[in-house]
Amino acid sequence: MTREELAREAARRTGLTVREVQSLTVVLLSIITERLCAGESVFLRGFGCFTTMKGKMRRARNPGQGGVMEIPPRVKPVFRPYDDLKDAVHKGLSERTVVEFLCLGYPGARKVSVVGEWNAWNPLANPMQKLPDGSWVAEISLHSGQLLHYAFSVDGTPRPDSLFAAGPDGRSVRRI
Repeated sequence: MTREELAREAARRTGLTVREVQSLTVVLLSIITERLCAGESVFLRGFGCFTTMKGKMRRARNPGQGGVMEIPPRVKPVFRPYDDLKDAVHKGLSERTVVEFLCLGYPGARKVSVVGEWNAWNPLANPMQKLPDGSWVAEISLHSGQLLHYAFSVDGTPRPDSLFAAGPDGRSVRRI
């Protein structure tokens, strides 16, 4: 995404004109640059930190005269993303896996759903379908490589999955 595309998208979301957003972008980048040049850091809560770091002196081959030359250390700008940004990028770009959940032992239940961190433990978010044998099933697309902590909400009461081990909090744990 270019600066122009960023300005157009920000203008679309805020109702400001593209020119106003471009002016604001120039000012913000100028302020960040000034603060870094003054040896300060710029912290953007939930996003990351712009700071500086002194590099090391290094040696390189001198192509003009042959031999080795020393390159003095430089002070470089550095960006360190915070966990919120890292998590958002991971969730946006990681592979997804279809996970099948099977709830056994509650044939008389009226409503069963899968609850977990991915749906903020909301018993209405992932309802399960009742099969003819009285078991309940659901398929949910989740991010690969995570450790799931989940439970079944059986008529509003959380129950662990009998097919996977439950942790000390009574929630089932499973890696996908």
